[in-house]
Amino acid sequence: MRKVVVFGGTGWVGHHVVLDLQKNGYDCIVASRGRKSEDYAVGLGGIRRVVIDKSDAKEMEAFFQNNRIDIVIDMVPTPESIDNVFKFAGSMRRYLHCSSTGGYTPLPFIPCNETALFHGKAGKGWVNKAACDAKVMEMFQTKGFPATVIRPCYITGGSDKLPIDNLGGRREDFIPDMLAQKVLEVADNGLALLQPIHVEDLARSFRLALENPASSIGQCYNICLDHAVTVNEYLAITADAINRKLNVEYVPLSELLIRHPENPFGLKFFAEHMCFSIDKAKKDLNYTPEHGVEETIAETAYLTAQKFK
Repeated sequence: MRKVVVFGGTGWVGHHVVLDLQKNGYDCIVASRGRKSEDYAVGLGGIRRVVIDKSDAKEMEAFFQNNRIDIVIDMVPTPESIDNVFKFAGSMRRYLHCSSTGGYTPLPFIPCNETALFHGKAGKGWVNKAACDAKVMEMFQTKGFPATVIRPCYITGGSDKLPIDNLGGRREDFIPDMLAQKVLEVADNGLALLQPIHVEDLARSFRLALENPASSIGQCYNICLDHAVTVNEYLAITADAINRKLNVEYVPLSELLIRHPENPFGLKFFAEHMCFSIDKAKKDLNYTPEHGVEETIAETAYLTAQKFK
């Protein structure tokens, strides 16, 4: 049985990755620092858990000395954690980490594919992701590091995580505002493109990468559902799912930034196009989304709304 350690396996996305792997015959260890809320750890049942700081070389050395690990998956990599895995995970045959399609923004073409420059200009978090992605790809080229990078877009699905709101965040009052028929401010004309990924399809993509090593090692993959919708369409689907009429006020982005100084990054990012090709993942990984775009948006809205009724 293949032994996998998932760093960040108690998080929202990470625990879905663990559950998918466990269900399909992988022997998983869930690793985390144990410092944040671990609400999702409850669903991991009897899966072994360890508390470890992956940036601490001594802790990582001890862990890999005491555990023969075939596969390392890191949900939130850092340059330090990558170095520690490379240095101490001597038995490792595969390494995967989670990145984000946000690193391409602003998109040079639509739909954007993996040939585009992944520069991380959208913000500090994406600068780190770009650095980590570049690091493992360079290590693959020069040292044979068996890395694969998974780049999801807007992650949603179910009711475990709040949906993205009209201002580019995940605020708790977004669905209640819709239920109350309040007017929602939308940047510019609402025609920016948004492409979701259902968290279950995202989790499955990690396993598919493991099952297709010949094509996936040394590669990066955009993982999304099969098409994008406009922000207008996204909000309309959300409103319809909770049986409400959509009320929108279109506001220039520059004005919204004045009205909402608390969230400049989210506002700017949500006004960018998010539209990606998944042809490479389909070809190399046999990846086909099991969830539809409109159905996923509606599912998240409906299930979230039940919490507020």
